[in-house]
Amino acid sequence: MSGPRRIEDFEGEWILTRVINDRLAGQVLHAEGVATLRRSEAGFVYDEEVRLHVPGQAPMRGTRRYLWRSAPGRIAIYFEDGRFFHNLTLGQPTPEDHHDCAPDSYDTAYDFANWPRWSVRWSVSGPRKSYEMRTDFSRR
Repeated sequence: MSGPRRIEDFEGEWILTRVINDRLAGQVLHAEGVATLRRSEAGFVYDEEVRLHVPGQAPMRGTRRYLWRSAPGRIAIYFEDGRFFHNLTLGQPTPEDHHDCAPDSYDTAYDFANWPRWSVRWSVSGPRKSYEMRTDFSRR
């Protein structure tokens, strides 16, 4: 399979590893954990639970939730509160998208070349943020 073709291809549990290169703080953070995509009334819910390692600090627990909604040829991804976040175009090996959160800018690039292993990279820039975050996913 060349990559996911529908939202259901993501259903289930994923092991994730993350590296965050925080250019403003001048440090590299690491995280590992589990992401779960489960069906809900309106689509899918993405729940993530990680253990975040910040240099010089005790590990911290982190969570995040997104709402994934099927749309023609893509997955529309929303923040937990229902605000639109970005699109994930299906049927492409390396889809990209952009999200403005003034005054900062977010560019994303997915990589499905080794599906069902996949990754997503966020490049964030602006006066308040400057980091690159890469998350790798593999089936549990």
